Amino acid sequence: MSGTAPTETPTDAPTRQEIETSDDDFLSGKVKCLQPRQGFRAGVDTVMLAAACPAKEGELVLEPGCGPGVAAMCLARRTGARVLGVEIEAGALELARRNAERNELAHMVSLIEADVTLKASLLAEHGLAPESCDHAIANPPFLTEGEATPPPGDARARAFAGPQELLDAWVKFATRMVRPGGTLSLIHRADRVGDLLAALEGRAGGARVFPLWPAPRSTGKPASRVIVQATKGSRAPLKLLPGLVLHGADARFTGDAWDILRKGHPLEIGG
Repeated sequence: MSGTAPTETPTDAPTRQEIETSDDDFLSGKVKCLQPRQGFRAGVDTVMLAAACPAKEGELVLEPGCGPGVAAMCLARRTGARVLGVEIEAGALELARRNAERNELAHMVSLIEADVTLKASLLAEHGLAPESCDHAIANPPFLTEGEATPPPGDARARAFAGPQELLDAWVKFATRMVRPGGTLSLIHRADRVGDLLAALEGRAGGARVFPLWPAPRSTGKPASRVIVQATKGSRAPLKLLPGLVLHGADARFTGDAWDILRKGHPLEIGG
């Protein structure tokens, strides 16, 4: 991440042939990734999601919708965990492969081109066994039906448009792939936390809701993102946690946020 982290605000998406990339550094340059200059761009959300995963060295983490692989690279670099990324867009997947090679993480990051909503066929075609992953992380599509329609471009539409049925499909696939006792960590819009909890119901329990506050809570600015982490097979009650303030009154990253974004510290969600 160069300077301040790139935002994840959508912009117009060009055709695959016209895609221009930027070369961005994350975790103080420990990870360098190519990503499209337009469309979905990894930034604070992506690094926070990777930091929230409690994976240990050698464990296998599933990431549906991995895009150019920024979260996968950050997670593998920080923890030594292996990551299985699933991505439907061939262009994004090619960038992920290039990023894995240039970060010397190709032996730790495996990539599959597939649609996560086609659960059964994906498992059969690629020989993936249910409950073969220790954890899962995801940044699911977050626009609902009736909201602003993304400009033309399949990659952009898939990254940003997500009715409840699509969110359910992502969570169902991830839960099926994670072993009992494994975690699912998902980042989403704060105003859709109810939809996310509904998708997890009956699949993973003990959800911890961790808000990401854009400014000191004294400013009254609401959290725009939440990380929800649940455990497969858990019957523990839901917990609403204090969360993390990203920026201080001076608009700079707080010390805790800086430690995660630049120093690679884990984001402790709690059990």
